[in-house]
Amino acid sequence: MEEQLMPNTQAAASMADGGGVRQPPLVARMASVAPINPLIKQDTGLKGLSGWASDQGVSDALIVWLGQANRLMGRLQREVNSLHGTRNLFQNQDAAVGAQVSAVRLPSGFDGM
Repeated sequence: MEEQLMPNTQAAASMADGGGVRQPPLVARMASVAPINPLIKQDTGLKGLSGWASDQGVSDALIVWLGQANRLMGRLQREVNSLHGTRNLFQNQDAAVGAQVSAVRLPSGFDGM
């Protein structure tokens, strides 16, 4: 998740910046994306549509896209955190059981000597 899914999702989310003019890198850096202010008009990257109604539609679609991508990135981060917590829980439990088993010593023939 940390090496493929999250970087690729972040790269797909960044495609909406500039209307896809910017090509995402194959492996993107993990960066927190600031929440999108709905009052700020997004750059669609389509300069020829500035007077057309489709310009606003593309801009609105990009705002929705970024919002969904941000929510997905948050969910993926929570899932990764949960997986790390589960790994730690299992490791600690395994170490505790191992310590208990090591503390138990079977009787030996040498005990009465």
